[in-house]
Amino acid sequence: MIRFTLVLLISVFFNALSYAETPSWPTFQGVNQKSICPETGLLKSWPNGGLELLWKFEDCGKGYASVTISDGMIFTAGDISGENTVMALDMEGKLLWKQATGKAWKADYPGTRGTPTYDDGMTYHLSGAGMLAALNAKTGKPVWSLDLVKECGGTIGSWGLAESLLIDGNNILCMPGGKEAIVLALDKKTGKKKWATTGLEDTPSYCTPTIVKVGAVRQLLTMSAKYALGINADTGKLIWKFFYETGCDVHATTPLYKNGSIFITSNYGKDSKLLKLSKDGTSVKEVWSTHAMENHHGGVVLIDGYIYGAGANVWSCINFENGKTSWKVREGKGSILYADKMLYLLNESGKLVLIEATPKAYKEISSFELPKASKDTFWAHPVICDGKLYIRHANMLYTYDVKGK
Repeated sequence: MIRFTLVLLISVFFNALSYAETPSWPTFQGVNQKSICPETGLLKSWPNGGLELLWKFEDCGKGYASVTISDGMIFTAGDISGENTVMALDMEGKLLWKQATGKAWKADYPGTRGTPTYDDGMTYHLSGAGMLAALNAKTGKPVWSLDLVKECGGTIGSWGLAESLLIDGNNILCMPGGKEAIVLALDKKTGKKKWATTGLEDTPSYCTPTIVKVGAVRQLLTMSAKYALGINADTGKLIWKFFYETGCDVHATTPLYKNGSIFITSNYGKDSKLLKLSKDGTSVKEVWSTHAMENHHGGVVLIDGYIYGAGANVWSCINFENGKTSWKVREGKGSILYADKMLYLLNESGKLVLIEATPKAYKEISSFELPKASKDTFWAHPVICDGKLYIRHANMLYTYDVKGK
């Protein structure tokens, strides 16, 4: 009996260890919303004609959601027959389940926006129309839901709600906007309100937030239609705001944080800026401003003190400390991912480019044109997990092999 118990405990231990070490990408832009994949041993150049396609899934529905991966499942979302639909695939691209969570976004650029978030056996998704749904990740069965517009007084911008939800401990964080709460924390298991950020009435602006430690205080950094915001992640209290307005109220790029400084960027002719937090973390001041990078919604990455990302049809590299441009190249615009000292640049027209992550110069190492499922732009961010590259376009999900040989 003792021997049997010991064997059972050892088995449980190694199973848990194996699970903990299983590569995952549970949230949009990965852990801490940095678009940095920690994997190594990936290809440093690609074969002529492009990467090997391992498999494809052809029924994602219409939309721009990327994928998240955890617990042996791949999650994404799309508009299927007018319904916002969350789905799970196995690691070979076989459908496990689909679950409608309300009406799909049908106005400008119809389809899903936000990417599902996985946490502790649950997957969460916010539709463009404002329905927040919590689903059992294994079965897709609805656990709870909340209409941010009807039940929380939320507001919707011109292009719907595009936030990918953030889990913080037992809370799930979202931005309804409007009079009742610019940001809201809900119990992730029940959907009950934990705290609300009040004192600022504004519209959400398509941004996925991130949480950083500033002294002893954890700050939620995010963007509303007209402000960069710092919010106490434990209480919801608004700590500081910085006016930052564009003509279209779009701030879709997650702020970058390093050593008390915050980089914010947007499109529509708006300069990117570096803000410096005060010593007590309760206010910010502008350090520098540059027109070299106007990031729309493709994201930026910070690597060894340099920011890489796309602006208005220009990819560029700028110094985080002083804002000086190291290089820029006219190569369209798109989304970005860092992995194994390389940058994966996905042009919104469907060209995928591999370059070395260096401020010295832009040098294209490999590239190829992705198959086009429709005339829609390639806006879903690329993901690398367990040596596989996932590219979502319209109704299609393509999975490529990027493991080094």
